[in-house]
Amino acid sequence: MAAAEAGPVEEDVTLDPCTALRLVAAAAWHTVREHRIQDFSRVLVLLEAVEDAAPDLVHYRHLAKLRLGLQAKVIMNMLKEEESEGKIYDAVDTFFPEQEPPPHPKATAHDFKLVRVARENFRDLVLGLLSDQRQRETYVQKHLENDYGETFQSVVEELFYDYLWQLESTLPRPHLQQLIKAACTPDPSQSSPDPSILSTYLSDMGYQTTEFPAPPSSPTQSRPLGQNEDSQQPGTSEASKQLPNLSRSRRKRSCPPCAPELDSPQNHTDPPLPGNQETGRS
Repeated sequence: MAAAEAGPVEEDVTLDPCTALRLVAAAAWHTVREHRIQDFSRVLVLLEAVEDAAPDLVHYRHLAKLRLGLQAKVIMNMLKEEESEGKIYDAVDTFFPEQEPPPHPKATAHDFKLVRVARENFRDLVLGLLSDQRQRETYVQKHLENDYGETFQSVVEELFYDYLWQLESTLPRPHLQQLIKAACTPDPSQSSPDPSILSTYLSDMGYQTTEFPAPPSSPTQSRPLGQNEDSQQPGTSEASKQLPNLSRSRRKRSCPPCAPELDSPQNHTDPPLPGNQETGRS
């Protein structure tokens, strides 16, 4: 009898190990989706942590474009906001150092060349702007928006969406009760997103559920990716299995996903790496 009574209590306290990751991913998606460029560094921390744990999550070139795009947005925003030159130099040295890109087991020589050239071009562009105040002002006023404005932001957002979708594809189905509780319970040791941010994230990741209030509409919600992933993942609790309407559905994409062949000359729809824009304009 005692064992029977202990059963439900044990299931209730069993924590979904992916809850914390999903809360961080939801906050990162909100940061990118709402163009909170001052917080993009937190998104980069998430990318680094996930790469350490799962280096094969996405193709190397996809991750490189996403990381470089976020970093470029940070630096261009610093130029736009007229941050001190010292801070901008530090950011350039941190995000676009002169040394070779770090090794990666899945990267080809061509991948490394693309990333190296993009980093060098962007670094040269920013250092040139910092060395010439008039050229800097002209670039910010006439060219920055065209090169690194809304269109560029949309590409970065698309790449991050694809990345998060792939991340979700590797995780067990969400345990909504635990996610709701975690989002609604302030934790001084970590930053939990507002429940509406979590709701938007789950909705954008294709989960159909009525557990949350309806998320606000957004023009960026017309984009998604690939293949069906409705199969049950190992390690999913019985409580999670019983949640209603927790299937994933993809939305129509606005541009093709990043893939190994997309930098070929035959494909002109692939988003350029940062630094590939023209730099010799006046």
